[in-house]
Parts: sequence; C-alpha cells; structure tokens
Amino acid sequence: MDLEKYLFKYVRVDTIVGYVDMFCRAEENGEPYFDSIGIIPSRAARAGIELDESEIKSIEEI
Repeated sequence: MDLEKYLFKYVRVDTIVGYVDMFCRAEENGEPYFDSIGIIPSRAARAGIELDESEIKSIEEI
C-alpha cells in the first residue's frame, strides 16, 4: 500500500475521516517496521492519530 501518496490530502481510512499531515517510512519506525500516516480531523487541528499500514483495511482520498 503506497501511503505516501495520501500525504497532505483528506482521506477516509476505514471509518476515520481526516487530513493526512505526516508520513513515516517503515525504516524510520520502530518494530514492526510498517509505513505509517498521521491523521488530524482538519488542517487547523493540533492533535490526531497515527496509523500504521497493518491497521489500515481501506483508504481513499475524498
């Protein structure tokens, strides 16, 4: 799954909708070495969640 292409776009990940403000390659993450993205509710938000590739069943740009 190419998560980097969603960087700086609004997405729907499973049931979560938000703005992807961060992408981290597997090599930069600790174990278990998956790519990950950070999702915030809107561009103005200061906090959000980080999901790694193994937690994402589906993702689409909206």
